[in-house]
Amino acid sequence: MDQVVLGAVVESVTGHLLSLLSQEFGQAWGVKAELVKLQATVSIVGGVLREADKRRVEAEDVKEWLKNLKELFDDADDLLDDFSTEVFKRRRVTGGGQGILDKVCTFFSSSNQLLHARKMANRVKEIRERIDAIWNDRGACFQLEGNNNLMGSLVENRARPETIPFKSDPYVIGRDKDKEKIIEFLLNPDFEENVSVLPIVGVGGLGKTTLARLVFNDDKVKEYFEMKLIWVCVSINFNVEDILRKIVRGCTPNKEGIANLDMNELLEKLKKWIDGKKFLLVLDDVWKDNRSKWLELREFLMSGAKGSKILVTTRYPRVAETMTREFHELSGLPEDEALSLLMLMAMKKEREWKNQNLEKIAREIVKKCARVPLAIKTVGRLLLHFGCREKDWLDFKDNNLSSIDQEEDDITPTLKLSYDFLPSHLKSCFAYCSLFPQDSVLEPRELVYLWMAQGFINKPRGGRKTLEEVGYDYFRELLSRSFFQDIEEDIYGDIMSCKMHDLMHDLAQFVEGDNYVTIDSSHEERFQKGARHVTTNDPNVLNGFERDRRIRSLFLMVKESIDIDVLDVSCFRSLRALRIGGAGIKEISPSIGKLKHLRSLDLSENHELRYLPDSIRELCNLESLNLTKCRGLKGLPSGITELVNLRHLMIEGCGMSHMPRGIGKMTSLQRLNVFVVGGEWNQNAAKLNELSRLSGLRKELTIKGMGNSSISSEVDASFSMEKLADLQCLELRWGPRWGTYSDEEVSEKLRPHSNLKGLRITTYYGARLPSWISQLHGLVQIEIIATSCRQLPPVDQLPFLKRISLFNLGNLEHIELSEGGTMPQSNFFPSLEEIKLRNLPEFKGWEWERRGNRIEEEDGDSSSSSSSLLMLPCFSDKVKVKIDLCPRFSYMSHGQQLLQLGGWRMRNVTALLLHQHDPLLLPFGPQRPMAVLVPTDPSPSTDSVSLTALTSLSIIGIEDVEHLPTGLFQSLPSLQSLRIGNCPCLKALPLGAIQSLPSLQSLKIWRCPRLKALPLGAVQSLPSLQSLQIEDCPRLKELPLGAILRYISTLETLRISYCPELDLSTENDDDDDDGGNAEGMTDLLQLQGHHKLRHLSIWGVHKAECLPGWFQYLSNLQSLTIGCCEGLKSLLPVRLILPLLTTLDSLVLSSCPELDLSIGESEDMPMAAYSQFTKLRELEFYEIEKLETLPWWIQHLTNLESLDIRSCKNLKALPEWFPNLTSLKRLQITFCGDELTRRCQGENGGGEDWPKISHIPAVVVF
Repeated sequence: MDQVVLGAVVESVTGHLLSLLSQEFGQAWGVKAELVKLQATVSIVGGVLREADKRRVEAEDVKEWLKNLKELFDDADDLLDDFSTEVFKRRRVTGGGQGILDKVCTFFSSSNQLLHARKMANRVKEIRERIDAIWNDRGACFQLEGNNNLMGSLVENRARPETIPFKSDPYVIGRDKDKEKIIEFLLNPDFEENVSVLPIVGVGGLGKTTLARLVFNDDKVKEYFEMKLIWVCVSINFNVEDILRKIVRGCTPNKEGIANLDMNELLEKLKKWIDGKKFLLVLDDVWKDNRSKWLELREFLMSGAKGSKILVTTRYPRVAETMTREFHELSGLPEDEALSLLMLMAMKKEREWKNQNLEKIAREIVKKCARVPLAIKTVGRLLLHFGCREKDWLDFKDNNLSSIDQEEDDITPTLKLSYDFLPSHLKSCFAYCSLFPQDSVLEPRELVYLWMAQGFINKPRGGRKTLEEVGYDYFRELLSRSFFQDIEEDIYGDIMSCKMHDLMHDLAQFVEGDNYVTIDSSHEERFQKGARHVTTNDPNVLNGFERDRRIRSLFLMVKESIDIDVLDVSCFRSLRALRIGGAGIKEISPSIGKLKHLRSLDLSENHELRYLPDSIRELCNLESLNLTKCRGLKGLPSGITELVNLRHLMIEGCGMSHMPRGIGKMTSLQRLNVFVVGGEWNQNAAKLNELSRLSGLRKELTIKGMGNSSISSEVDASFSMEKLADLQCLELRWGPRWGTYSDEEVSEKLRPHSNLKGLRITTYYGARLPSWISQLHGLVQIEIIATSCRQLPPVDQLPFLKRISLFNLGNLEHIELSEGGTMPQSNFFPSLEEIKLRNLPEFKGWEWERRGNRIEEEDGDSSSSSSSLLMLPCFSDKVKVKIDLCPRFSYMSHGQQLLQLGGWRMRNVTALLLHQHDPLLLPFGPQRPMAVLVPTDPSPSTDSVSLTALTSLSIIGIEDVEHLPTGLFQSLPSLQSLRIGNCPCLKALPLGAIQSLPSLQSLKIWRCPRLKALPLGAVQSLPSLQSLQIEDCPRLKELPLGAILRYISTLETLRISYCPELDLSTENDDDDDDGGNAEGMTDLLQLQGHHKLRHLSIWGVHKAECLPGWFQYLSNLQSLTIGCCEGLKSLLPVRLILPLLTTLDSLVLSSCPELDLSIGESEDMPMAAYSQFTKLRELEFYEIEKLETLPWWIQHLTNLESLDIRSCKNLKALPEWFPNLTSLKRLQITFCGDELTRRCQGENGGGEDWPKISHIPAVVVF
């Protein structure tokens, strides 16, 4: 334990005293004198305790004294809470109000009034005397007077600075190169194994997870892996079955039942998902270096398609070494980037960065933070509270930061310093998070409810803020100081979840010590006496707590159902928070009513729980009740309506048939996520009318069972949903209709407040949706699912609408546009970001009064369903549009330039109109009738779709197309990226069509098994092309790379993979030793110095016996990879190539069984031939079977730093010249046979070749 935090309990005790003294009960019971004395004691002692919270207490005896005092205050808090609860219960019995003194006889019988008064007074006196006793003993620890320093140095809790814009994206600086290198690995298909692994290694706080997340969310990565990406947080225990379960959960839309699958069922589901598919799996935060378990997991994943990758983050190199030979090591930020990060976090305005004195101080602070991003962010947010006062910065550096012992690989002391500067209430809130397991996903709302239950949140003074809003402010404050991270926001900008860095989690556990206890069944920890808050995953250890009634929090957090027949926790009389979710509880003992202090009860995901005991009505302090996904729960006990202090009732996913009558009395409710209309025949069901009395409801609400009753039977004249002014999201779910009631009549009565941000309507049977939808001017999101309506009211001018989703609307024909239909383009869905249309068989488009240029089908039969038309909707440039199964959607009568296609996905589409006056026929299958879009007005019109600003186009997964039409690539002057893949019937690209793309920078073609040629005419006039990738085209024979390089001087990256019919050796134009082919030689010489090719990869090209002659003129080449070329025999056409590649930095030769590196090698070669070949730093040989001795030219590689020789079985010894490689820093010789391995063993092994390599800093041999 580092320090005892007392502020929260002092405030709670003070609040209870003020409340009791303000009532007549204290006078009636004759205990006022004792309460006043206790208040005086608390006032004196509390002041010292608050002062202690502002200091870093160093002396152990002071810590122990404060700990004992806090225990007494906890006991006092329990006692006073007992009295307050009794007061509330008695007032409820008497009805409250008049003549409390006169009604004392109803409190107690006349025979025990005096006895109870004495008992209460004695208990108050006892606790006061115990506090006095320990207070009088303070002299042994410190004196309040004087300058005694045993209390520790003062840590001033400064006021929070002015609000600054909060950014949800992580602050990432100085990681661009790391990101590029990892993405290059992920997108590289040239690996011999189907699934390749790359660990990211570095100490805690460097940003490994943040970097992995940046890569994971990169658009290029998502495209490459075709959205098959899974993120799994592994954490401390590397359990193969748990990891597989998380993988299956991550790739399966339906999560139900996954927790109960056995190993065989898991593997079956996994196999179905990954077999033959290219995937990316991130294993985050791996701790254990168990190689056997890793190999077991890896074996289950190897059935993925070639190019699949696993990205691992870990603190420990030994973990990485169990998985693979190479890893990406993350280090601290460069000094300038570290300084920029600190200033970004510490300054509100960029102009403040220019203070040179502050910058000098900041550089010293950055060094103390070891250039670790988490430490820098945390300290930077702390400095933000100091403003730009040099004196404060200097004082912090000299007096606070300099006093800690900071190790390079442990930033905990720096994080602890930021904790020290927290005010008392935030310290308590932060420490409480230690109850959650490491790497847990935390929900801010749930955290706030728990903080409220413990009394950590100070009651707001004045204003309209609720306790929940104050608690959310606490959360945001901790977040702004970097105590939380990895936030996820909803579309409204609210934070839905976050995580705590494992170092922060360690800190939270450290600062509270044995006051917070976590017991894991896999370890031997047992209950420490004195703990107030307990988390365990083993229900059996609860027996150790039964006699300690002071526990305030109990979390039973199990990974799978453990089947608890009857839950009885009545022995824990001081509980404020109880969380037992997903434990398989079947019944709650009625004794739960004895937990009179309980404020937060979470029983979520106990699927077999059928009912709650009626004794739950006795929990009069209960504020939060979570019954989410208790599917077997059919109703709530009628007594629940007596819980007038209940603020949060979560029942989503329960099998409720109705709400209990009288729920309208629960006016403290802030959150009720479901209200079930029970029907007029159910006398015990609450009517809809009661809902409008709950005016405090916030956030989301779903009203279910709207088809059960008529509106006249549910509401009276006072009913109005507009009273729920703070409601954010509303779902109206009709379901089956049990009467002749009009859905339209009911829906019109449900007009919500205009502040509503989200609306969802499902299973609605009316022909028209309610008209008030168009008047919800604050609406951000609207979803209409499975309804019978024929049209949708106009929503195109709602100023904040970001997302529209329309699914399974069998009768919907059109969406109305606003009256007049002549709105400026800028007002047409001004904020829209995404629109999804799925399974709308009758949908034709947006209805607009002025439709002079309406597009019709050529035969005029608009009712025909034999063909499908799609015209690109004219939204703004950032709108993502997804359209599935909308066969009649043929037009949108509003034109605008389309900047990008974003998320377009097209199915059941037979024609695509690119321009209204230049119709394009695009057949998607010879067996389907083709539709032609014909312009009705030949004159120029603004109502057309222009693609002149389109920057990216992907053609993926079109099964029946043999030839792409030339017109598809016309009028695309801004296109930068073209991707064509998974087109099994595609035979050729249109000659000359791709030439008309002047801005094209990247061209990728993959998995087109019938493509035979990419002729020079298709690509020779691409002046901007920088990257060309051809992958998995097994019939490709014609690809004139030499000519392409001559014509496209801008090309920087060229990658050819798995094109086995391609023979590059036929491109040799200089077969004559005398240079007989003068024209060919001239063409080759044109390459030298006139191209930018830097990265070249040739993989799986089996027919080439040698490299083409143009290789020797790649004077700017930096990396060359040649692998899986089964027919390659030599690197030489005639002359030695490698010495002419003067800029080459990296060379990889892999899996070429016929390659003989000795061909053409001669020691008589003049030194001048190698004089320019000095920049090669990395060289790798893998599975080169004919490598019997290292090539002679290697000894001249004066800058070679890394040499990797793997699986070269016939290499028996190292050459005598090997010690000449004086720049070599890393040598790896693995799986090369017993002889070479023996010869390279260290001094103790006595290997003959060890003296040749002993000068190398890093040698790996096995």
